[in-house]
Amino acid sequence: MKIRLTYFNFPFWRAETSRLALHIGGIEFEDVRLGGDDFRAKKAAGDFPYGQLPILEVDGRVFAQSVGIAKFCGKLSGLYPKDDDLAALQVDEFLDAAAQITSFVNPSMREKDPDKRAALREELGKETFPHWLSLLEKRMGPGDYLVGESLTVADLAIWRLMGWLTGGVLDGIPKDLLKSHTRLEAHFKRIDGREDIRAWMQKHYG
Repeated sequence: MKIRLTYFNFPFWRAETSRLALHIGGIEFEDVRLGGDDFRAKKAAGDFPYGQLPILEVDGRVFAQSVGIAKFCGKLSGLYPKDDDLAALQVDEFLDAAAQITSFVNPSMREKDPDKRAALREELGKETFPHWLSLLEKRMGPGDYLVGESLTVADLAIWRLMGWLTGGVLDGIPKDLLKSHTRLEAHFKRIDGREDIRAWMQKHYG
């Protein structure tokens, strides 16, 4: 099976979940990272089913949508439940939650007026994200991982989502957003501290 995963060169959960799943699972794949010009040219050429990334090519067939790709890569790598439908449903829930939480940022991304943009970000940082992180925390499993007793793509997605929210790349969003969400913070540190993940992040992002 020839696998090619295409996204931009930054560790956003929409693709990093799948990149890391394949890497941790020892699945060989081509890790394609596009710059802005290449992306725009390929988009104009109709190379992306929905005009966006990531895309996954499997033996020449093109597939899209980050959650579906993450589930497929998780199945290949053993990081998605195969024989437990309820556990799979839980993993799906976290992946969809990551997508929903991400969507809350979109209005502020589109806003051109700096004052209105700042107001939107302030609301996100003080109200929206704290509320949703509290909801997310209540859905976490009792152990070290979100679902079951071992790493899944749900852990990878939520880890990178938290890294994005608290990494300082979103102006107006407090870096200490996880301070009052101790279980999510502990989960983030646990996944972030894995040797295989640390080595991957160091290799690709310095």
